[in-house]
Amino acid sequence: MKAIAIVFIIFFLFVCNSGSVKVVDGDFIFSLEAVKKLKDLMDDVQLKSSRMSSSAVLCAKPALPEEFRAVCQSTGAGMVFSRLKTVAVHADICEICAMAACTGCF
Repeated sequence: MKAIAIVFIIFFLFVCNSGSVKVVDGDFIFSLEAVKKLKDLMDDVQLKSSRMSSSAVLCAKPALPEEFRAVCQSTGAGMVFSRLKTVAVHADICEICAMAACTGCF
């Protein structure tokens, strides 16, 4: 009976973790789904001309997923967002974990 319970727990953990691809940039870790949403917001920001930097405009948007707020407080936010956009553009590659920035694949 214990063996069945252990197998069930291992299977459950595998199923829960198998769908969560994470994107890592330095000390920051984001879900791939949030990075895809970030790309859509970045596309909107680029369409509108502004005197502010695109990262400042992006950080001011209420639709920005909460997990990116720490990036907004850091120096070099523009570079982090730029790298994340590159990952989002090639998300299909990330989903099969061919990119070094992606983790969480099983």
